[in-house]
Amino acid sequence: MTTSKSSPRSVPTLTEVVHVGQPKTSIAIDSNQLMKDVLRLIKPRLEQQLRASLQVVLDRHLQTWASQIQKELETTVQAAVAQAIGEKALPAAGTRIRQADDAERRKA
Repeated sequence: MTTSKSSPRSVPTLTEVVHVGQPKTSIAIDSNQLMKDVLRLIKPRLEQQLRASLQVVLDRHLQTWASQIQKELETTVQAAVAQAIGEKALPAAGTRIRQADDAERRKA
């Protein structure tokens, strides 16, 4: 069994000689302009990531602060109510004692 290989009709050939080493043309790069261009391109994404990260941190702190403020507010309101009730009870009790003393003096 003989197989005949037919060669391709067109064989690619090397048409350009490549020299290893320095590039043919040197490109002048303005590093400041390149930096500005890169920052301009990545700035929207960086700002988005920064906002998302800050939002998470701020939410955690706000939750902590809110619970602390609520506890402090409850303590303050309890103290104020207790003080108000105490101040209201003391004059009333003092008035009752004076009224009882006055009543005893009248009898005597």
